[in-house]
Order: sequence, then structure tokens, then C-alpha cells
Amino acid sequence: MMGAPKIDPAVLAHSVHASLSCVSCHAGIEQIPHPMPLAPVACASCHQMQGRELAHGSHAAAPGGGGKTARPTCTTCHGTHNVAPVTSGTFQRGITRTCAGCHREAYRSYMSTPHGQAAALGLRGAPRCVNCHDPHLALPPTNPLSRVSPANRPNTCRSCHAGADVKLAGYDPHPRPDDPTRSHLITYAHYFMVVLLAGVFGFFGLHTLLWLQRSLVGRLRGELPPLKHFGGPHIQRFTVVDRLTHLIVILSFMLLSLTGLALMHPETAWARAITGFFGGATAMRIIHLVNGGITFGYFFFHVLYLGYRALIKKQRYALLGPDSLVPTWQDIVDIWRNFRWFLYLGPQPRMGRWTYWEKFDYWAVFWGVAIIGVSGLMLAAPVFFTRFMPGIALNVAFVVHSEEALLATGFIFIFHFFHNHLRPEKFPIDVSILTGRVPLERFKEERPLQYEALVREGRLQQAIVPPPSRFITAISVLFGWAVVITGVVLIALVIFAG
Repeated sequence: MMGAPKIDPAVLAHSVHASLSCVSCHAGIEQIPHPMPLAPVACASCHQMQGRELAHGSHAAAPGGGGKTARPTCTTCHGTHNVAPVTSGTFQRGITRTCAGCHREAYRSYMSTPHGQAAALGLRGAPRCVNCHDPHLALPPTNPLSRVSPANRPNTCRSCHAGADVKLAGYDPHPRPDDPTRSHLITYAHYFMVVLLAGVFGFFGLHTLLWLQRSLVGRLRGELPPLKHFGGPHIQRFTVVDRLTHLIVILSFMLLSLTGLALMHPETAWARAITGFFGGATAMRIIHLVNGGITFGYFFFHVLYLGYRALIKKQRYALLGPDSLVPTWQDIVDIWRNFRWFLYLGPQPRMGRWTYWEKFDYWAVFWGVAIIGVSGLMLAAPVFFTRFMPGIALNVAFVVHSEEALLATGFIFIFHFFHNHLRPEKFPIDVSILTGRVPLERFKEERPLQYEALVREGRLQQAIVPPPSRFITAISVLFGWAVVITGVVLIALVIFAG
């Protein structure tokens, strides 16, 4: 009849109420014509316990009227005719967004936590609003009956984290780093990381832009001929151990970046595509954890390898001397001279075996593994760590882990790639870390101090080797471009996502 709601039978057929007749919910609907408007549905006549709880909870005290702040009813969360089972994926995926309709700030802070990110990607068992807050007897934390009251929070946490210490309840599920009154520790950690990111990106951003313009001008003037990548006699620059270690670093870092950045931006289409590519959120989380373990593995292997060379093989130059990666005063001088060259105030500095930006890359790994690795372990095993640490330490770990990961990926995919592959004199790509060899002509241009030392010490002929085979070169170029393109596209997506 005119004015009566039109119900799609297919919608009702998939509802948990599909077996009910219309008169079960709509009193008086058996009258023809139907009385309009229809009488309110009395859900509590069937769902008595939920009805009693809802009547005594905070939702019943919400303001009346229309709009987003109106008092919620059963249909606000469950819908009308398309009522899905509360255990279904459809309901679980939608419930947090339903809550967000009224609790916007709580939703925003929830989505900035591992709980919210995991739920957004569909990780099985990820906690949602209703796991901590009773959906019907919704009570404020000050009420002793509330699930999130100080006395009840430990048991609420144990519903997901079996065996959790009471300290875990100190974790803040709705952190606000910009609000120091909520937690000074979280705020200090957040602003420390903001300053660190601003400092690193600010310095190397300026460094990269100045270098780019100077290289382009140098190429146009004929001052900087492109460095030779192929042909002619080569110098052995990297050992087999160096190359294999770096290959493992590349592969594990790329997988950590892909999975980690997808977890950090779960509501973007590209994050969902990455998640699907890896077989779902659960598989992606496992891949992330496994590659985190691989990172610790190559880190400790490298430290032991350095110790072996220095203590057993007596190769002290591996730790000290001109061939060492330990920073020296000369690196500060080279930075100053390079900036003078950028600004057309002096010649380009002459480099040895390692440049100051390569040393920065190298030591950043030590910093990164310590910061990202330890914080990642805390997030992977919260029950263990909160046996001797307060729960708020997990919030700090998450801030540090996510923002340091952003720093690492941004630095590698922008500045490291520019320094080693994309600056005009090096373009199109440098595959020496994969082949282990550098053309002698390029070596003389790029590492004049090391070349002169080899000549002076009579070791040049020993270092000269044949060029890598065409097959190895081709595979290295293809692999190198795949990594560079993936990294650049990924960081562009992150920047676009904000």
C-alpha cells in the first residue's frame, strides 16, 4: 500500500530472523490496511536479557532526538531486516564503524593501535569495541560493573591474552599522543620520534635536492660524465659474504616494509591488496614476524663475522683505519666540502672506500634493529613483557616501532635509492652489491683515495677481476629495478595516504 516500507525478500531471507513472520515483530501489521506509522518493534519481548541490560546501560541515558547523537536502539547496531549473526564476519567488520558513528574520537584513537589496525585488515581474533565494552550493558569505566573498570580490566584483557599479568591492563587502548595529561610517556616518545624524523628527513631532503640540482648542472656542463657500469676490467669491491648478507637484508626489508606499511594503513585499497596478495591478514602477520626474526639473524651474524675477522683473522682494518665503516672526523670534513660543492663554492670532495652517506646507512641498521627490533618483540609478546614492564610500555613500543619503521622505509626508498641508484651520474642503477664488482674506470672516478692507496701499496693488480657474466649482470639489473620500483611506489602510496 502507499507509504508502506518495501522489503526485499532476499534481504530478509539472509537475516537471523528469516524464520519469523512479520507479525512476530510488528504488532498490528495483520490489519489491512496496515496502521501507519507501524508500532515500534519490541525486541526485548524475545531478547529479554539484552533488553534489561540496554535499559540500565549508558546507551539508555544518551540524549534523545535525531542525528548521530540520538539515543541508540537495537536497530542502530543490528539493522532492521538484514540482521546478521553477531559472530559473522559481516557483523564483526561493521560493528566498529557503527560505534564510530557516535564515538568518533574513540574510534580514531582505536584505529591508531594494533587492535584497530588488525581489525581493519580482518585479522582473525582481532579485538573490536564489543570485546572490551559490553554492547548492551555499556557502562562508563567509573562504574564497578563495567568491563573496563580498573578492577575488571585485567580479566577483560585475559579474554584475549590468556595468562596476562595485571600490568597488561595498564595498556591504553585509546592513546592520544598529543595529550600529555593522558600519558606523558606516550607523548614524549611521540614527539621524540617526530623530532628524529624531521631532523633526518630535513637534513637528507636538503642534501638530496642540492645534490640533484648540482649533478644535473654538472652533467650539462660536462663536469660529471656518467659513471661506467659495464665493460672493461673490474675491481672486486664486495666479498661473497657481503653480497649474500646484503641480499638477505634486501629481501627481508622489502617484506617487512610491504607487510608493515599495510598494517599501518589498513583502510587503504593498496593495503588491502597487499594483504590479499600475501593470503590474508593472518598470513601477512606471520610473514612480518618471520622476517623480523631474519633481521635479528643477519644482525647477530654480521657482528660475529666482524669479531671473527678482527680477532681470529687479525684483520683489524675491518674495524679501524681508512677501510673501516667507523665514522671519523674526515666524514665531517667531507660533508662540509660536499655542501660547498653543491653550492658551487668548491670542488667535489675525493672519497675513499666508504663515503659518509654509506656509513650513515650502515650505522642506521644498528640503530634500527635495536629500536624496531626490541619494540617489535614487545608487541609480538605482550603477555611476556608485561610480566616485568607496565602496560603503557606497549603503547610506547608501538609509537617507536611504527614511526621508526616509517623513518627506515622513507630513508631507504628515497635517500638510499637516490645516493646509490638514481642520482644523474649513477643512473640507471648500480648493481655492484649484487655482482660484487665495479668497472675500474668507475672505481677511479668514484673512489680516488682508495684507488691511489691500492696503487701506492702495490695491491691494484690483485684486486682486478674479470667483469661479471652477462647473465649475472642481467639478473642483477632486473632484480635491482624490481626492488627500486617497488620501494618508490610503496613510499609514494604512504605519502598519498597521509
